[in-house]
Amino acid sequence: METDLEEAVAWGRQSLEEMGVFATADGLRWAAAHGLVLSVWRNGPIEDAHAARPTNRRKGMPDGVMFARNTWLTRQAFDVLGSTRKYRLYGLERLILDRDTEWPGCAGRLTDFGWGFLGEIQKHVKKRIDQFAHVDQMLGPDDFLVFAGAPQIGTHIDHYGMPQWPSCVEAAMRRLRGEDEEFHGKWGELMERIGPAPARVTADIDAAGRLLLESPWELGADVLEWFAWNPVLSRPDTRA
Repeated sequence: METDLEEAVAWGRQSLEEMGVFATADGLRWAAAHGLVLSVWRNGPIEDAHAARPTNRRKGMPDGVMFARNTWLTRQAFDVLGSTRKYRLYGLERLILDRDTEWPGCAGRLTDFGWGFLGEIQKHVKKRIDQFAHVDQMLGPDDFLVFAGAPQIGTHIDHYGMPQWPSCVEAAMRRLRGEDEEFHGKWGELMERIGPAPARVTADIDAAGRLLLESPWELGADVLEWFAWNPVLSRPDTRA
């Protein structure tokens, strides 16, 4: 078991190195936060609630809500992973399963968005946190971050907190200013169908960019709905 875990950590470290995670400040901790959120939250029963139609009891959970919630939880996981407390991961569990606090930027609580799936969500979160907490006690701090980051290897390198996120946000702001002719030549027709950026973005593009970079949920789920799956946030073409 220990040999398998050591081999998994060695593979994870090499893979994360190839992704450029170690080239950025706190890059490994961000990757671990992202991996935790994927395992404990995103790739679980909440996806069923996300895909389900709203009811008179359950609010709809469009992509903007998921964008806000996932990025906020990633930030909380990042902070938790910076703690040296022995049972730190259970603090993240409490945050995820809190039914009373409104989700930042979303105008609703876990109960509002997850009604009908709450039991399955709770079981999934608790099981995953227990698994990660067990491994956390077996590994050194740095190796645990590698282990936690492993679930997102090969994916989401351009998501919030990951190495390519800043370049995606910078590219989006340039495109919104009309400074990327190649992008508008390729995607102009689609962008016309999507419609103009929300007023909160166009009123101060620099301020919107700072929020998108550091705390996307503060823009609100309605604004993030426009950005979700929008090519304006795609990675810039860095080919020579």
